[in-house]
Amino acid sequence: MKNKIIIILLLSPFFQISAQDKKYAISVVDTLTSQSMYGRGYVNDGNRIAADFIKKEYRKTKLKHFGNDYFQPFTMPMNTFSDTIDVFVDENRLVPGKDFVLYSSSPSVDETFQMIWALKDTAGNLIFPPDMDLSGLSEMVLVTDANPRKFDYKKYKAKGYVFLREGTVWWHVSDGGSVLPYFRLLIAKDKIFPQNKILKIKAVNKFYEAYPTQNIIGYVKGKVHPDTFLIFTAHYDHLGQMGSEASFPGGNDNASGTAMLLDLARYYSDKHNRSDYSVVFIAFSGEEAGLLGSMYYVSHPLFALSQIKFLINIDMVGSGSDGIKVVNGSVFKDEFDRMVKLNDDKQYLKKVSPRGSASNSDHFPFYDVGVPSFFIYTLGDECKEYHNIYDTPENVPYTEYDDLFRLLTDFIGSFR
Repeated sequence: MKNKIIIILLLSPFFQISAQDKKYAISVVDTLTSQSMYGRGYVNDGNRIAADFIKKEYRKTKLKHFGNDYFQPFTMPMNTFSDTIDVFVDENRLVPGKDFVLYSSSPSVDETFQMIWALKDTAGNLIFPPDMDLSGLSEMVLVTDANPRKFDYKKYKAKGYVFLREGTVWWHVSDGGSVLPYFRLLIAKDKIFPQNKILKIKAVNKFYEAYPTQNIIGYVKGKVHPDTFLIFTAHYDHLGQMGSEASFPGGNDNASGTAMLLDLARYYSDKHNRSDYSVVFIAFSGEEAGLLGSMYYVSHPLFALSQIKFLINIDMVGSGSDGIKVVNGSVFKDEFDRMVKLNDDKQYLKKVSPRGSASNSDHFPFYDVGVPSFFIYTLGDECKEYHNIYDTPENVPYTEYDDLFRLLTDFIGSFR
């Protein structure tokens, strides 16, 4: 018995440093979603604060860097709102982030407007009151439940637009690369009604033509093929602050993927787990703004893209009760089948489901130039919050974190 106890004590440190560490991942998510990060966006320098934290974690893990630093700086256009945003419907003040969001392309505005309501017919056309004089629409606000992505703004030329949404309002910054001559609001349907006639709004924008940001890149040198690379990527940016009151923490999107990226970096930096190939870890900025960080990297690679054996992008991995979805799974069928077999053999996840190509995350700029790549996200109703103020660390359940981590490391180990 004494000998057995000694053996266990000797082996315990090995297991602790050679496996996934969900406690560490949770602590990373807690840090990245804290108020001090300001939603990892472009107000109060939240994006840079998050980048500095990730850089420190790279240093702790003793990752190598390709140049003098882990940072790959670049700039991007971005419109921001740092001051309080006030929206009143008649006399009722709406709560930013909860009752409404202001589109990122909106200009500064401080006015009171008459609201003109328009309904949709069965064909999706707008129907106005029969006595409505549309000649004055340029000084009014048009309210509609039309699809804002398909709306014909040139046809109506209003000063502003209010779109209605059933349930939780959600925000994005992908339209923040320019400022339009009109503002747009998305308001929860239970906060505004046809009998409401007056909208008062005050918001101050600040547009950056070249907002400074950075990708964060480190690697572990391969034992046998140091000039051939397997890559893990995850975007660390999120939506940030919409004014002074609404913060978007981005727990699942994508603090969860960033945490797994950092956990994988710790795993492969351990000498017992070093791969035959060099393993690169890239934390991208600008994903929410339109895949800008990954697009910049592909245009300014730190080594030849032809040296990449495979790339795995991790985005929104906080659930997993229904398994995972693998974008490009039906494109790179040999690699996908190998991943499925590994999962079946070990019984890690409920299901590994394929999907075709899609330009929905940072794998795409690589795939678009011929780099074999997967984008993996978890499935499950236990983690539904997306692009809203409720994507908090408390709402990230980590259902299949351990099993996904094991599947990814098994998959990397299958490359010969």
